Formats: sequence, structure tokens, C-alpha cells
Amino acid sequence: MSVASIQAFVSKIAGDEALRSKVHAAAGVDDILTIAESHGHVLDKTVLLKEHAKALGTAKDHELEGINSWGDALMHAFGATDKD
Repeated sequence: MSVASIQAFVSKIAGDEALRSKVHAAAGVDDILTIAESHGHVLDKTVLLKEHAKALGTAKDHELEGINSWGDALMHAFGATDKD
């Protein structure tokens, strides 16, 4: 799995309101992986967590204040927001 695989899934999230709702409700990374797989995207947990940490590590505090779930954090880290 590569960053491109993650970004492909996040692009799908950005264009699908029902999928976005499922991701917003995800309690953790395992839920994200299950949702991704059910939509045809096989993601590696280790790569996802490492890339996620890198992306959030460079985010500004004010950008992180609106994150309320693991799904929100994933979408923020990989460029999908509710404004997409």
C-alpha cells in the first residue's frame, strides 16, 4: 500500500456524502480500514498511521482544533475536508 492508495480512498470520501458520514463516525483506525476495504480500498495500517502522523505533525494548532474524530483527522491529513 502506498500514499497513493490512501489518497484514492480519501478522494472517494470527498465525493461521497454517505461514505464521509461513515468515516466521520469511525471510532479508530481499524474502523477506517474496514470501511476502506468495504469500498474496494485495501490500506495497510502501519503505512496509514505513519503517513497520518507525518501530516498531522506539520499542521497548525488552529487547523487541528476542529478535528473531532479519527475520520476527521484522516480527511484533514490527506486533504479532504467538508468543503470539498
